Amino acid sequence: MKLLATCTGCSDIISVTHSTSHSSSMAVSTVLCNSHTLSLGSTVSVSLGFTTDTGVIQYGYVKSIERMIPDNTYRITINDVMTRAVDYFIAVADQDDVYEVDHIAAETLIANVLGFAGITNFGYQGTSFTFGINSKVRVDLVSSYDFCKQIADILAWHLYADTTGKIWFIDRKPYVMITDTSIGTITDTSIVTASYTVSERDLRNRIVARGTEGVHAEASAVSPYLPAGFYKTVVIATEYLDETSNTQKSCDYNLILLNRLTESMQLTVLGNHNYLARSVMTVNSASLGINSDWYIYGAEHNWG
Repeated sequence: MKLLATCTGCSDIISVTHSTSHSSSMAVSTVLCNSHTLSLGSTVSVSLGFTTDTGVIQYGYVKSIERMIPDNTYRITINDVMTRAVDYFIAVADQDDVYEVDHIAAETLIANVLGFAGITNFGYQGTSFTFGINSKVRVDLVSSYDFCKQIADILAWHLYADTTGKIWFIDRKPYVMITDTSIGTITDTSIVTASYTVSERDLRNRIVARGTEGVHAEASAVSPYLPAGFYKTVVIATEYLDETSNTQKSCDYNLILLNRLTESMQLTVLGNHNYLARSVMTVNSASLGINSDWYIYGAEHNWG
């Protein structure tokens, strides 16, 4: 069994690094090789693994090509397809031509705005959440991604690109959910280093939302991890909330997301192409005293 890496248009690959995270706008790969046939904007698929077990970890576009002397090698940077939404800034010369819409489902609104960036390979779950009830939603002077991310944050939903190049807008929380299935088990035999942390740093037990004039709501709950009567507050302030019941829903959704203790592990393990952000794996470590499922919040791959 030998290491194996492939990248569209690259030959004699020397090393590959790959980074993916729940909180990042996109996944990024860097391929170091001796030769290539790529150009900026080329569509690329990157696979990592071994001769007996290889899988795609990245699908996207070439963003930069660097030639290095005297090694005569090339460093190629690849972003996933979300880069189109990140790079596409929505601005029209005539303000009368600004995209405005009312009474539109969240998933349809996001599909339309991603479409401005030429993204049509889009999947979603129905939200039952309508925007533009009392005033039109106006989309102007914002990147396609930033606008869609604002909408996702209001609902406490998630927007990301998968390894096939499809953009998803779904109810994906950054922790193990009841519908999740583990992709495999990590044991002490494959763990090189490990650390475990428990923290209330990211916990928020009071959510305040402010929308258009006169529209506001809040939600709160007592936390057993904070002093009695103490609240850590986060504010959602956006013109896209223009109706009280939806504003209250946004508070309730984000309270469920944020009012929780953060348990985290950092593991250095033997390489596996399945270990990517948004997957769930089982950690069975006698050293840590842990045997349970964990959500992969972020992953860094180093192949060489």
